[in-house]
Amino acid sequence: MAEDIELKIYMPEKLALHKKVHRVFLPSDSKPMTVIKDRAPTLMALDMGAVKILDESNNVAEEWLISGGAADIQNNTCTILTESALARKGLTAEKAEELNADFPNPFYQWLIGYLKQK
Repeated sequence: MAEDIELKIYMPEKLALHKKVHRVFLPSDSKPMTVIKDRAPTLMALDMGAVKILDESNNVAEEWLISGGAADIQNNTCTILTESALARKGLTAEKAEELNADFPNPFYQWLIGYLKQK
């Protein structure tokens, strides 16, 4: 797989993800975007949703669920700043319900619904 883009996902307390990827799909209600190699510099607001890491066939190789935030895209680097980011792999609706019981908030409520759809 040609890994053309450096993807970084930052939360206030840590760097959640840092890896080279082929393409990245960013969630936005107004204008979702797929980040490809040599894309023009862009700064955009992100909505609550799934950041999808795409392989060369545009299949989803990995998903990160975020609470919204911002993306800065420049020089083949996509930097995402968000309050919460969780890897989709191994995450269940039951785990999201536990998180929401411990700390109720709109992101966990959205997460429960999203995971129950899958």
